[in-house]
Amino acid sequence: MKKKILFVSHDASRTGAPIVFKYLIQWVKNTTTFDFLILFKNTDGQKGAIIDDFSNLGNTLTWPQNSHKKTFFGKIWKKLTFKPLKLIPTVIKNSKFDLIYLNTVDSVYLLPALKTFHQCPVILHVHEGEWAINSFFAETLDSNHTQYIDRYIAVSESTKKNLIENFSIPAEKIVLINEFVPVKMIPAPTGQLNVIQTKLKSAGDFIVGGSGTADWRKGIDLFIQVAAIVKRTGKKVKFIWVGSVDNHVQHQLNYELKRMALTDADILFTGSVSNPQDYFSMFDIFVLTSREDPFPLVCLEAAGLGKPVICFADAGGMPEMVSNGGGIIVPYINTQAMAQAIISLKDDPEKLNRLSAEAKTVVQEYDVSVQAPKIIEVINTLIN
Repeated sequence: MKKKILFVSHDASRTGAPIVFKYLIQWVKNTTTFDFLILFKNTDGQKGAIIDDFSNLGNTLTWPQNSHKKTFFGKIWKKLTFKPLKLIPTVIKNSKFDLIYLNTVDSVYLLPALKTFHQCPVILHVHEGEWAINSFFAETLDSNHTQYIDRYIAVSESTKKNLIENFSIPAEKIVLINEFVPVKMIPAPTGQLNVIQTKLKSAGDFIVGGSGTADWRKGIDLFIQVAAIVKRTGKKVKFIWVGSVDNHVQHQLNYELKRMALTDADILFTGSVSNPQDYFSMFDIFVLTSREDPFPLVCLEAAGLGKPVICFADAGGMPEMVSNGGGIIVPYINTQAMAQAIISLKDDPEKLNRLSAEAKTVVQEYDVSVQAPKIIEVINTLIN
């Protein structure tokens, strides 16, 4: 009889954790005999951007939501009256699962209700770092929830260290398995490169790229600071940020850019795009200005395209990859050092080419075919 897994995630947004979740389920479907059902906590709006990808993989459900107005008091009332047990989908109540797989700590909110019906092993895949968990999800790792969790998958050494030191999770319950992408299938440029270069007026420029939602954690402010420092050296470098920028943040950026005398000739923000690989292919260097990023997929994708990665030490898991080659690690939020690293590569094409080749080699270790089987091994150990 086939073993059955309940895969649970907080949402189906076009962000790192759900994308890795999709790659994992694709691997499970293509290489194992497991039966499975997919459940999401929320798929409203952008939180359901890639829901169709999951529906194509198998039976996919969304946890019913209490309907309250999106006002301040409506949100408070929704939180006070949220009763997961009453909302649990009937098909989940009536199914028999051999394992529950939680993707992200946000999905742990559903665990007590799920365990009411299913006394099976539980895996929690932790994609979040110290700041994110403490800021938004700290209660999910209290004893009311951790009592149900049999194994934790940490995506980096920094993630594992956080679980042990700040949440008292026993080290023997934690398995380190890095994030992954299908390296050989990293989307190739679509042929729009000339169009984009013309649009951005960047043909022939030395380009430093960054990517992600423009916010404090991703260090969008630090990206601007690095651009300003490089400009003051007189070096001709263009900075391009690929990713969504909301109106509030855009006003903040405009305020800073004006005072730093940065123009469109120096720095551009593309907003959310459907073909980020075209922009990544334009980059000469990829910089990760995140204050915290457990193991960002954008760096794997950039490395797969042969772009050296410059990142901050002590800001998550990327130094663990870059320490093996293919980039440069600079002290935490030291924008002067990051700017100097950029200039050193611009002025030394031979070193730039060497790091580019290293990046393509190093990233092979983070292919789905290398990392996903490690997760299957954990699943098999618990089920059997």
